[in-house]
Amino acid sequence: MSIRIDDDVKTRWDELAEAHGLDSQRLMREAIVEKLEELEDLYVVKARTTAPFQPVPNEEVWRRLGLED
Repeated sequence: MSIRIDDDVKTRWDELAEAHGLDSQRLMREAIVEKLEELEDLYVVKARTTAPFQPVPNEEVWRRLGLED
């Protein structure tokens, strides 16, 4: 995969990595993975909050958790 970024962003990225002894490519991968996980979580939440709410009786909750008397 290749991406294009503005020269000023690349300069900032490289300066930060060099100043702190970071591997800039590894840092980029980690940043992409972190953002990807955030977006995946966001879309899961959106899907769950747009679905109609179905209340579950307390007895059913306890049964599903294996805590029924």
